Amino acid sequence: MTTLLLRAVEVAPGRTGLAAARSALASRLEGVGSPFALVPRASRHISDDYCHTVRLAVHPDEPVEDGDTVVVLATSGSTGTPRGVCITRDNLVAAVESSWEHVPGLRDCAWAVALPVTSIAGFATLVRAHLADTPVHSLDSIGGAVPFTPDALMALPISQPFAISLVPTQLSDVLTSPRATRWLADASAVMVGGAMTPRELTERARDAGIHLVTTYGMTETTGGCVYDGVPLPGVTIEVDHVDPITGLGRISLAGPAVAAGYRLDPVATAAAFTGQDAHRRFMTADRGSWHDGRLDVSGRIDDVVSIHGVNVGLDAVEAVVRSEASVRDVAVVAVPDHRAGHRIIAFVVLSDPSRLDSIAALVADRLGGAARPDVIEIAQLPLLINGKIDRHSLRALAQGDPQGQ
Repeated sequence: MTTLLLRAVEVAPGRTGLAAARSALASRLEGVGSPFALVPRASRHISDDYCHTVRLAVHPDEPVEDGDTVVVLATSGSTGTPRGVCITRDNLVAAVESSWEHVPGLRDCAWAVALPVTSIAGFATLVRAHLADTPVHSLDSIGGAVPFTPDALMALPISQPFAISLVPTQLSDVLTSPRATRWLADASAVMVGGAMTPRELTERARDAGIHLVTTYGMTETTGGCVYDGVPLPGVTIEVDHVDPITGLGRISLAGPAVAAGYRLDPVATAAAFTGQDAHRRFMTADRGSWHDGRLDVSGRIDDVVSIHGVNVGLDAVEAVVRSEASVRDVAVVAVPDHRAGHRIIAFVVLSDPSRLDSIAALVADRLGGAARPDVIEIAQLPLLINGKIDRHSLRALAQGDPQGQ
């Protein structure tokens, strides 16, 4: 049997990088190209160190574990070191076809690409367009070439039904512009994922007539496989080890889109993946529960910390902070503390700085004194290449490293 080596495809910021990714995808799906990994090039918000970390995670120029592998994509690394995920042809086809079956008209849509194609959400738009033979319209901002702006969205030359994938921060930016909001309302589907979408943001978008689809999934599941809390066709969800007090348990996802495993890491693969083919299952690091037949994702397993012996959920703290009207954005992290066990820090972007001192008291009043955070105002939250909040950098900043190293 011929040994297949994984080749690295460097993805430059902007449309140049998108073209390289599309070419590699088309060649591999048509059976004439080799398995590939997408590695970003440095840009205005992607560091050389991050690009090097991705390269280490995907192990280019070494044999692939599964001959059906199409692409190896790095996980976001929002809470740790990125891992390479091996995604097969069957994974890609299953993920796309299940989304077509669930969302009427999605198969006929052109795609506006606003997310980096080195992330699963951005790459999935290329796969959908390729399998359906529909056009792709790309923003210059992908990969950090230039800033994302609502005006750039409206300038895309789209003349047929279209869909787009965004992260919550981009959707929030669009909603600040009435013209861009009306433009987005013309989309057949606006897929929003990459981070937990605040309920208030979801309601604002839908009230504005936007056909919003909130998605839950990860690189290991070939992107979103739960839409608006409902599993896509062929996907099964289990919530195990439910806490009798909170009602939350650990989420696992199964179906034909669950990836082959982690690149050259059989121990981590065995710990997270079980089963084969349509019964392949991935054990996530997320907590959730069922409400009215829909999955409600409530944060990560490791987002519950002990403070003076009291368990505190960081997602609960974040929800209370977000309820303060002056808070435009928030991210809550915890760092070790030799006396209390952990210390909670809420980084906030405020429209009214005079409200800063009231936030900690609000949290303590609603959740108890153990949950009271240190509150730090910040001009904007640091983001990873895929639009997720860079919590690793925030934890480093909370511990006194201004560079987030």
